[in-house]
Amino acid sequence: MDNAKQTYATSILQHKKTAQSNHDPFVIPPSLQQYADEPLYILIALWCRQQNDWVSRMAISEAFGINDRRASFQISYISRHKKRVACEIRVVRTDNSQRFYHEIRVTDVVLSGDTVRATPVLPKKGPVKRSNVGNATPELRNMFHTLMGSRKICGN
Repeated sequence: MDNAKQTYATSILQHKKTAQSNHDPFVIPPSLQQYADEPLYILIALWCRQQNDWVSRMAISEAFGINDRRASFQISYISRHKKRVACEIRVVRTDNSQRFYHEIRVTDVVLSGDTVRATPVLPKKGPVKRSNVGNATPELRNMFHTLMGSRKICGN
């Protein structure tokens, strides 16, 4: 038996603690280390895009070290966040039961550095809009009164 130390080529997994105190830390896969500053749903979307196939919540929970329920929530969140993630969702029914689960396939992810925040454009200051009621010139007002005064009353 050899007493020499053996070294294994294992990559160091980085754990990330979220800002929310009610969320557990998660593992960032080695292929996503350069995106460590992104939120969890973006990291999951990038990982799903790397898989280039349909991904289940079980695969996400295994890759990121989170529970299945949180992985399921992340799939739901990604599918509703259309501005930054382009994806497809499909429903898969298990063979021997009536249960089903969702799988996601991500086609595109917009990173935070790629998005340009839209600054609201202030409306141009135009003239104050006035209603047309009662805004006649003195000449028009006099003409109106002379026309009304020369009117003949019919009937009674």
